[in-house]
Amino acid sequence: MSASEAASIRLSDQERLDWLQLIRSENVGPRTFRALLDQFGSAQSALAALPGLARRGGGSGAARICARPDAERELASARALGIAYVALGEAGIPGGCR
Repeated sequence: MSASEAASIRLSDQERLDWLQLIRSENVGPRTFRALLDQFGSAQSALAALPGLARRGGGSGAARICARPDAERELASARALGIAYVALGEAGIPGGCR
């Protein structure tokens, strides 16, 4: 995703859940998250690819992907507290964080 594309994104509720689920998955930090989005085009596609990537990477067990209900609860809890999760590049990100 180019800088201009990132600056104009707007996630749907489902995409926001996908992003949260991906970043909360084991061994997915900020760099891996960005690399997965770049490689697979969406968090949903990256989530689908994680088990195969873990096997090819020599992982001894199944990839531990954040459960969808856990991500849903996290977003619901945040909303109940008046917190909005804003993705990098979306409107609402403070100017110094782009």
